Order: sequence, then C-alpha cells, then structure tokens
Amino acid sequence: MKRIQDSQRNISIEIEKLSNRPFYSMRYYGDDCFGEYLLRGAHSLEDYCSFIDTTLIRNRENQIHHNNFGCGAFVAQNANKDILFARNMDCECAIPMLLHLNEDSSYRFLSLVNMAFLDWDEGTYDSLEIDSKLTLATAYSPCDGINEYGFAVATLTDAAATYPEQNDKITLFDMTLPRLLLSKARSVEEAIYYTEKYNFFYDVAPLHYMVADASGQAAVIEFVDGKMVVTKREKKYLVVTNFTLYGNPTKTGFGKDRYENIQNTLERQGGVISEEDALELLKRNVIPGDEQWSAVYNLTKKTLSVTFSGDYENVHRFRINDF
Repeated sequence: MKRIQDSQRNISIEIEKLSNRPFYSMRYYGDDCFGEYLLRGAHSLEDYCSFIDTTLIRNRENQIHHNNFGCGAFVAQNANKDILFARNMDCECAIPMLLHLNEDSSYRFLSLVNMAFLDWDEGTYDSLEIDSKLTLATAYSPCDGINEYGFAVATLTDAAATYPEQNDKITLFDMTLPRLLLSKARSVEEAIYYTEKYNFFYDVAPLHYMVADASGQAAVIEFVDGKMVVTKREKKYLVVTNFTLYGNPTKTGFGKDRYENIQNTLERQGGVISEEDALELLKRNVIPGDEQWSAVYNLTKKTLSVTFSGDYENVHRFRINDF
C-alpha cells in the first residue's frame, strides 16, 4: 500500500494495487476543495486545470488528459427486484481506480475513475513517492459510481450534445458532474435538480449521463439545442449508448447496434436479468479493443461487481459498507 499526504490541506490518500491488470483501490480522506470549485466553476479545460493546480497540485508539469470514449449502459432489475445499474467503459486507454471518498461534506460513495485522465501510466504507482502526478484530484472525475443511498450515475459520450450557456449559472467541466451528483443526490429527481443548476464545457466530446436510484427510477440526462432534456424510464429497463435518446425515435447514431442488442435482450426478458447475466450482456456489447471495465451496481444492496480489460473470468466484488 502507498500513502500520499498533504498536511497543509489535511489530505491523506491510501492506494492499494489489487491486480496486475493493473487495477487499484483508493481511500481518500480530507477536503479536496470540491466545494470551492462548485462556487467558482471553470469555463475551459485550461481554467479547470489552473484551479486544480492552484488548490491541490502545485505542479504544472502534469496534464489532465481526456480521450473520446464509447460506452453502453442500462438499468434493469433481477428476480428479487433489486435495481441493477450496468455500464461498459470503452476507451483507448484506462488505468482503473476504485475510489472511496471520506469527506464530511459529501455522501459516502464508491466510484471508478480512469487514472489515465490524470496523467497516470502503468509505472505511476511504483513511483508515487517521487511524483504523485494528479492523484490528489482523483475524486473530481468519477466515470461511474454509487453512493450510500443507492443513487448511481455513469458518463457516456454524446457527440451531438449542445450544452447550455446561461449567464446566471456557474460553468463546470462536464467530467466533474458525477462527483457532484454522487456527493449530493439521493434520487433521480435530485440529480436532475442539481444538473439544471449549472452550465458545462467539454474537452474532446460532450457527454450525456445515465442516473438511477434505489427506488427504481432511472433517466438519461442530455443536452439538445442548448437545453437540458431528460428521458425517463418508461419500461422495466432503460438503455443508453452514444447517441442522443431525446427526440430520436429511430434511435439513430453511434452505438445503435449495441443499443438494439441490449434492448432486445432486456425486452425478451421483461427487464429482468441476473447480475451475472448483466455482466455477460455487457461483455457481448463492448467496442472490441477498447474494453476497459464492465460494472454492475446493485442499487438495492449497494454493491459493485466489475471486470477489467476484458478479463471476464475474474469478477471483483465490493460493498459500499466495506469501506
């Protein structure tokens, strides 16, 4: 286990290597200044990086990276009526980190972060004592996760999205919205409320977000013509890939094949699927060569089952109460 400490900000981080894939686990203690970020916001990646550098890193040699990614996600339920939230993370490069945040102003949550976005490479863990890179900013950009109330969120690319630009709202980097929602939202309705409060900017491509809660409510939050729009679950399941759902009855766009494959399976099964079969369904609908992780969150039991880098034989299982 490696430890990083910032006594000035009373931050303590414990990182453990869990697999040679590699896959890591992080426990983050202390104030990472996210509350200050929400008050100030950022209007560009340069502005965001400047905030991170000033408040946390103080090392301008490291860079935040962001590449395009194509993913798929769905919400369904198992035979016991547990709510399942499943997602593939498909992108060119990923170094997965399971993050558990312990911060007084935030709900407890488990999330998966791509550390390649934070300048990590496969040798970073072994040299953390020399260069921690952007590790202190890990909690800013979960790709997906679940909080202690059984609320979950996942990011997915939507190249057609157009973010709002309203002068009376603070602007945030779109990759930081999941952190906000995991910290403050207990339900889909609260997630919609918090999202509507902000403008957003993107780096490589804009995003849309799947959200769900332990009551079974689920929605996809999107941005069309500069306005936030919401597609709520109408059946026992909801599916999203990488095209805009709202106002798109033919479901046309990148990821249509993956969308239809997942939808057809869930439709045949009445929206009921086991966690094991949900992982198998994700496996059958990755983007070949880009598969990084497949995760199934049980929102009822507040657990996570996840596989990494196409290693579908080894399923890692976690419970939020274990941290």
